[in-house]
Amino acid sequence: MAKQKQDKPLSINIGHVPQQKQRKLNRVKTTKYNWLTFIPLNFYEQFRRAVYFYFLLVTIVSFFVNDTMSPMVSLLPLLFVMIVTALKEGLEDYARAKSDRIVNSTRVTLMRQGKQISIDSQFIVPGDLVLVSSASDVPCDLVLLHSTSKEQLCFVNTANLDGETNLKTIHVPTNYDYNAVHMGTIVCEPATPDLYSFNGRIELSAGTQTIPLTIDNLLLRGVRLRGQERVVGCAIYTGMQTKLQLNSRYTGNKSASSEQYINKFIIALILGMVLVVLILYLISRQKAAHVYPTAYYLGPPVDYNSILHIIEDFLSFLILFNYMIPISMYMNIELYRVFGALFMKSDLNLYDAATDQPCSVNASNLNEDLGQINILFSDKTGTLTKNQMNFLQCFIAGHNYLLQHTLLYSPSQDKSYELGSKHSDSFNFFEALALCHTVDVLEDTSDTADVTSAELENLITKNIVERYQASSPDEKALLEGCAKLGLIYQGNDNGNIQLLFAEGSEQKLDKLQYERLQVLEFSSERKRMSVIVRDAQGIIWLYSKGAETSILPRCLPQGLITETDAQITQYAQQGLRTLAVARRILTEAEFMAFAEACRAANTELSNRKELLAECYERIEVDLQLLGATALEDALQDDVDQTLISLQLAGLKIWVLTGDKVETALNIGMSCKHIPPTAEVHFLLGLSEQEALTQRLQQLELGLAQANKPTALVIDGQSISALLLHTPEQFADLALQCKAVLCCRLSPLQKSEIVMLIKKRGKHITAAIGDGANDVSMIQEAHIGIGIMGREGKQAARSADYAIANFGMLRRLLLVHGHYNSERLAFLVLFYCYKNIIITGCMALFQLYDLYSATSVYNELFLWLFDIIYISFSFTYLAMSEKHYSEDRLLSQPYLYQRIAHNKLSSWRTFSLWIFIGALQTFIIFYFAYALLYDNNIIFDHGQPADFSTFGTMLITVLVIVGNLKLLLVSHYMSYLNIAFIIFSIVAFMLSTYLYNLFSSNSLYHVFNKFLSSPPIWLYIVICTVSCLLPDFLLKAVNDMFLEVPVKQNKENDVRQASKKSKA
Repeated sequence: MAKQKQDKPLSINIGHVPQQKQRKLNRVKTTKYNWLTFIPLNFYEQFRRAVYFYFLLVTIVSFFVNDTMSPMVSLLPLLFVMIVTALKEGLEDYARAKSDRIVNSTRVTLMRQGKQISIDSQFIVPGDLVLVSSASDVPCDLVLLHSTSKEQLCFVNTANLDGETNLKTIHVPTNYDYNAVHMGTIVCEPATPDLYSFNGRIELSAGTQTIPLTIDNLLLRGVRLRGQERVVGCAIYTGMQTKLQLNSRYTGNKSASSEQYINKFIIALILGMVLVVLILYLISRQKAAHVYPTAYYLGPPVDYNSILHIIEDFLSFLILFNYMIPISMYMNIELYRVFGALFMKSDLNLYDAATDQPCSVNASNLNEDLGQINILFSDKTGTLTKNQMNFLQCFIAGHNYLLQHTLLYSPSQDKSYELGSKHSDSFNFFEALALCHTVDVLEDTSDTADVTSAELENLITKNIVERYQASSPDEKALLEGCAKLGLIYQGNDNGNIQLLFAEGSEQKLDKLQYERLQVLEFSSERKRMSVIVRDAQGIIWLYSKGAETSILPRCLPQGLITETDAQITQYAQQGLRTLAVARRILTEAEFMAFAEACRAANTELSNRKELLAECYERIEVDLQLLGATALEDALQDDVDQTLISLQLAGLKIWVLTGDKVETALNIGMSCKHIPPTAEVHFLLGLSEQEALTQRLQQLELGLAQANKPTALVIDGQSISALLLHTPEQFADLALQCKAVLCCRLSPLQKSEIVMLIKKRGKHITAAIGDGANDVSMIQEAHIGIGIMGREGKQAARSADYAIANFGMLRRLLLVHGHYNSERLAFLVLFYCYKNIIITGCMALFQLYDLYSATSVYNELFLWLFDIIYISFSFTYLAMSEKHYSEDRLLSQPYLYQRIAHNKLSSWRTFSLWIFIGALQTFIIFYFAYALLYDNNIIFDHGQPADFSTFGTMLITVLVIVGNLKLLLVSHYMSYLNIAFIIFSIVAFMLSTYLYNLFSSNSLYHVFNKFLSSPPIWLYIVICTVSCLLPDFLLKAVNDMFLEVPVKQNKENDVRQASKKSKA
């Protein structure tokens, strides 16, 4: 039923607004919450953390079993952290709501009932006639009905959709009369996310004529109108049904992979705590039943077997050891993340002076995952490349030429040449380039009617060339090269092409006229495009350019073909984009037959594309080869070095682009995404399941037998079929390749590929792009990285992190990613360790206090241990720790693999920290117990030690050992680290001393006597040394045997630094 409803075509009356109930408003909504759902949804998200849920249960229990600790001990920290987190999430969602209001309240001009009105964009409905002016964004999907341009077309910038900065041409439907009394009805397919196809028709009032509609007649939401035109379009898809919004996928809040191991560690601590509580409870039951005396004056005996008493006793122990899982760890983690974000924002190496753009951090909770990435998805245009083509070389009549300003330079002859006279080989070649294209020229508002030779340079550089608007940057670059050599394309006026030729050294200007008869559009199947023109002498020419594999087989046999093919191979090896150029003469009869066949094919509504392709195939034969071109797509700075480093770091890189296969493959080779020695496998043009399965099996066999790096190249058609029929087999196959290149993809396909790989194994994915067409991919990946480039900042605003160029990704991952992963792992492990040592002593104390669930520490120590006594020192170290120098991380990318898959927080590492904590707990407790067991007269004047003294002895050593341990486990110790360690110990001494001066507490004058006791000082020294001895031995073994290369690296760093200082 749903499918039938979905397949039902839409019928929209042009200029007629539907009834109120049937309206589909143009409102966009990207928020996650509203006023009613904010608290329940946000609290649900927070309680997914194991520690939050645990503290909720403990808080509820403590209200009923409150003998040992106040419920506020658990409730207040939980509420504080949850309220702060909720405020943060709420502010972020409020910012999205404000952005939505700005978009929805944008003023637009409509034509309703023959009058122009101005309304908010959100109130546009299907059928409205929308007026769009130059430099304005299209507010919804419109069918273009009228343009002020005399050619009835307009130019749009589609950077927000497909990432291309070149302008596209949108046409008014052929033979449509905008001024007709009855404007007709648009019948079209329901909204789909496909940006490259649209099927519909306009049914006129008579019902006898229908005008077909294609994607060339559709203005999509998000495109920007350029030029001097003003257009009118009929709204068909509005709001969340526009193609742009259907390609946007909100994936909700992202959580770092660290959440998994943090939750596992906390669950392990909780289980360990429950086990200890259970053991203590069982021992206490045994003692109560068989050891404790019973007497009538003690009252009636307690029924230890009652359910209520069992639960109360068990929960009393549970609440006592609640300190083992303090929620304050999450506050420290958030603090570390905030400072990690500040470090990235303030890193001058991530600052671009040209654009005044520092690194932007929109999701600090993912900082540590920057060091865990193993799959990187990247856009191509504007991300790996600057999308700026340069016409560098050409091959004409057996000679290779370099374009140098206004001359052609021949390296073999070491001479420079002008373009030459008409009908020369070089002129014929560049004439073909100047005619074989679909470039339009924007109207010039300046006065350039009379052009003299003195104004030629200004004409080339500032006038015509700047107004070239091409659907492909290749075509624009070729025309710019022609203009520099003196052959200037001036535009197409109703099919009349004008060229301006500056001939000879005197730069005599000659105007050339051509009539464009037919354009044979480029397609990925044909890999070429052609035009048919009639010159001033009446000769009909067919000019064709395209991939050499498509052009050369169609040329007449001649020796130039072999030479040209060899030269094109040399160009490709240099990473240049190549095209072959050819032409032929058509007779009048040949052209008329071809034109009639094309007209017949265009009247067909089905198989139109195939019929036209057959017509093109019959005419594009017996060509005369003219030569070849070589263009360079300028790569972003340091892009090749960045890709090589990331591959050495263990990342598999996928390039997802909307470009053609040939273009993307050339760029992939030149930027080293695909290694020069790689064996490239292709999966192109397949849509049938049987063919796909067969090809995948062939590729699996080839990959199994490969003894060198492999790369996989796939097109959008094959991707669609693979995602539909064999997604898992495709994912497993692609993950075996070192590099994957996916071409002709829509934004939604990009996000679907990312989602597929996320589900296959434990991969941490990142996606990087610079255009609005990359937003879905960026939001789908575990980590989204936007580039603040030429195509606007929508990707940067939607991303978790934003940088100015692709080259900065190397430092973002290898340096900041490494440091953040290492620091968080240390912070979590140290937190677990310190909680073990402070609660371990309480557990041991229960063996000697009749299992009364009494804390061995004074309340002051429990409150300040986490806040002052040890948190400052180890939290600062966790924010500044550096195992390796920044230069070492950049020069040796393989170090990134040592922290991948959260190796620094493995169960083995966690167990080692817990074991050392437990060992130190036994040392601290039983050294104190041994000191006081035989003789507790340790104070001056013969005074014995009491219960408060015993607890103070334990906490003193705990604070000292916990802080000094940082000196042994750290790799980077600064004066500020040492200062924090000293401050923490002094703060403990000072706070305890001041507290013991008040007579209202149990520590009254205890610390005064404590400090004056030599046995206690001897205990502190011996116990501290004994506790730190295992850490010292581990560090010695690690430095001597396990990290010799690292030690040598540090020595090399010192030598290099000394050399630089001497220099």
